[in-house]
Amino acid sequence: MNRQMRILMFALSSLAVVPALAQEAEAPQEAETQAEAKPVEVTPADEIVVEILGLENDTGQIGCRIFSKADGFPTKMKKADEQLYSKPKSKKGGCTFKGYKPGTYAISVMHDLDSSGDLNTSMLGRPKEPWGVSNDAPAHRFGPPEFKECTFKYEGGKKVIKIKLQH
Repeated sequence: MNRQMRILMFALSSLAVVPALAQEAEAPQEAETQAEAKPVEVTPADEIVVEILGLENDTGQIGCRIFSKADGFPTKMKKADEQLYSKPKSKKGGCTFKGYKPGTYAISVMHDLDSSGDLNTSMLGRPKEPWGVSNDAPAHRFGPPEFKECTFKYEGGKKVIKIKLQH
């Protein structure tokens, strides 16, 4: 091969290498551009988290009911918007209601010691198992607290409601 031919081959091979080098140089810039992109805003899930305070043991189950109207509050299971059960653990328990729209709600809870699904009561209607309601409203002399005493405003997102059990 003569000298001119070698120079021409060198020049052609250099041209093939230059675009590859250019692509390698551009790749980190693309990665930097992607890294500089603003993160997507994550909104909290629409959920009402109920934390139950005052559990004395891990027996049975926790029952939680959410109501959007006074009819049936706090004891009528079939009138509740939703009812959830969970197992207490280390004397802690609770429930999470998901997908609720902003509005006014009230919650009733019970420590269902015998896992019957109902709050056991005496002949006079007094609870034999621990129970509670939102706002920790006390029972009346002849019955449970009223819906309006237990309501709270839910505006969406995540809301934590703490309810202390009454014995």
